Amino acid sequence: MPIAHPKNDYQIPRGRVYIDLYDANEQLTGEIPMGNCPGFTLTVAAEKAEHFSSEEGMSEKDGSWPIKVTRTGALTCDNISARNVASWLSGTHALKTQDATPVDNEIRAVVPGRQYQLGATAANPLGVRNVSTVSIKSEDGQTSYVAGRDYNLSLETGRVQIIEGGQIAAGKVVFGYTPVAGQFESVMTGAKSDMTCAIRIVSDSAAGLDSDWYMPLVALTPTGEMPLITEDTKPVSMQFSLEVLKGPNAQAIYRDGRPVSIP
Repeated sequence: MPIAHPKNDYQIPRGRVYIDLYDANEQLTGEIPMGNCPGFTLTVAAEKAEHFSSEEGMSEKDGSWPIKVTRTGALTCDNISARNVASWLSGTHALKTQDATPVDNEIRAVVPGRQYQLGATAANPLGVRNVSTVSIKSEDGQTSYVAGRDYNLSLETGRVQIIEGGQIAAGKVVFGYTPVAGQFESVMTGAKSDMTCAIRIVSDSAAGLDSDWYMPLVALTPTGEMPLITEDTKPVSMQFSLEVLKGPNAQAIYRDGRPVSIP
């Protein structure tokens, strides 16, 4: 009988990435799907202590011992969801509500030719979007200005342009508008530049056997650049660097195949 050689397992890996953030009490909070991640790589670097003999004229290495290992990696994600953007910006993600409360006394200093964001304040710098019934009056309320002659507006973005040559002079005016009631996702940056989490990869490979990966303790740090405006037709992506750490009661990395039923 000829020698039996093992079958090679050639891999074209695909899969889904989930992150599970630790809270302030170092407890996991539940896995969050990252969406499409076209790249996830691991790099392992080992360091050795070496010894060279001095017993002969030619010093030769006679001992080598592994003393340190570091595991790092990189994650690329092109699912530009608000939650992922918050992670990349080291910020917070929240679902906010815009109330349909009419505003009739928003006093702003304006200059002809400039544009203004309705509802913009220090607490809400992006202002309100998606509004209706916009009006502009003089500061004393005696003069109502005309859309298309004195100002242009975008109801969807909540922006107003004061027309040069119109009836509105440089100075203060009173804006009035009614926001549309609705909800929207909001992201705001924070001070922390990395996240501590666990990472799970659920494999669905294009070729090769599926194997799931789990890293119980990972320091995830945003890196690189993300275009906010581009002429490129390729979808933009976000990059994260990662350090795979060894927790006190676990290994650094686990990789398991899928159980196969035994007949």
